Amino acid sequence: MPQRKDSKNNRNYLIKCTCPHCSKQSEHSFTRVQKGSALMCPHCSKIFNQDRAAIA
Repeated sequence: MPQRKDSKNNRNYLIKCTCPHCSKQSEHSFTRVQKGSALMCPHCSKIFNQDRAAIA
C-alpha cells in the first residue's frame, strides 16, 4: 500500500511578500500568510499584513 503524503507539509513553503512601507520583498511562510498573521519586514522592521487577494 502506498504511503499517504501529509498535506500539511506540502503547504509549508516560503513565498515572497512585498512590504508596503519600504517596497522590498522578503520571504515568509505560506501558512502564516494564509492565516492573515502579522508579518515583519526584515529590511525596515515594520509589521504589516499581506493582502490575501494578491496571493490567490
